[in-house]
Amino acid sequence: MHGRILVIDWGIPTPDQDSGSASTFSYLQILARAGFEVLFAPHNLTPRPAYRGILDQLGVTSTARYLSGLRSIDVKPLTAPRWTSIESVVEKVGPTCDLLLLYRAPFASQIFDLARRAAPAAKILFHAVDLHHLRMEREAKLFGDPLMAEAASAMRETELKLVNQADATIVVSEYESSLLRRLTPLARVHQIPILREATPIPECDWENRRNFLFIGGFRHSPNVDAVLWFVREVWPKLQAMGYSDSFTITGAHVPPEINDLASDRIVIRGYVRDLPPLFKKHRLSVAPLRYGGGIKGKIVTSLSFGVPVVATSIAAEGMGLGTDDGILVADTADRMAEQIVRLYNHSDLWRRLSSNGYLTFQNRFSLSAGAGKVLAVISDLIGARPYTEKDQAPWS
Repeated sequence: MHGRILVIDWGIPTPDQDSGSASTFSYLQILARAGFEVLFAPHNLTPRPAYRGILDQLGVTSTARYLSGLRSIDVKPLTAPRWTSIESVVEKVGPTCDLLLLYRAPFASQIFDLARRAAPAAKILFHAVDLHHLRMEREAKLFGDPLMAEAASAMRETELKLVNQADATIVVSEYESSLLRRLTPLARVHQIPILREATPIPECDWENRRNFLFIGGFRHSPNVDAVLWFVREVWPKLQAMGYSDSFTITGAHVPPEINDLASDRIVIRGYVRDLPPLFKKHRLSVAPLRYGGGIKGKIVTSLSFGVPVVATSIAAEGMGLGTDDGILVADTADRMAEQIVRLYNHSDLWRRLSSNGYLTFQNRFSLSAGAGKVLAVISDLIGARPYTEKDQAPWS
């Protein structure tokens, strides 16, 4: 062991349902495999036995197990009824840890001051996931909503305070890192993109694939807006241009307004546990987001399977991707329809973007590419042993 870390997020990660959970899970993988003693506590104390089991397989220790000293047996996770509040976890467990990793401003802000008081010797690392205030500002501007604008302003104050007070902050987007350097010049801000497990080299079998897809959890409002806009504005233009195959909509927690879009050529798949077969049969994916922040898991996931993406500038923001990195960018309905048809029908272009997109994933967004960056931040804060080449072995 090289230190004890308490990770606190809004809930037990559900990496098969939303990108934020997948990102938290990737950090738990990296920390556990590097030899840290990792404790995990959710703000939402609702038990999720199936997902808690995934953490147990990683060696992530439940705080109940740590406090009892019974590390050789399975115990209940940090959920109700044993634990009544996240505050009790911070007060009892925080002082025993070298580092507290706090996720997401709305939740981190609730316990930050308590963490400082209860565990003054521990370092606090804030992970923004995405800058919530940026996403909220863009949503307010898009819909012209003054109440949203007020909420965004309040969130901006909350996030910047956290960034300034934490011992260090991680953001995933190059754009957000640049923004924080300007807004919080004295803060220690690190930019590490979202990371995912490596996948096998995909087959460049353009001729065996049909249709295109959207993937994203629908509890995230930008995804709902993106699909509604796409079906209302882009889909008719695609049909007018002669596109005759289908569009698949995939993601957990599908709301009624998305289900209502179903037709003979718009397929609502909803939650899909096993993603490789889904991506293997589709020719491309779309990311038609009109607002948002951070880096989009849907793009990283698509590239990891060698499936090129047509995305808006907002969706591709902060990823540093060019036209040869597996992605085409379009911001109007006309342009998006044109790029989809172009990519869908040209095998040489598709194969080039498929191959390059997969290499981009491996080089920038895989666990092996990012683990060293994560561990370097931790080492800098708590003096753990430095990252070495050998640490890449579990992910190679």
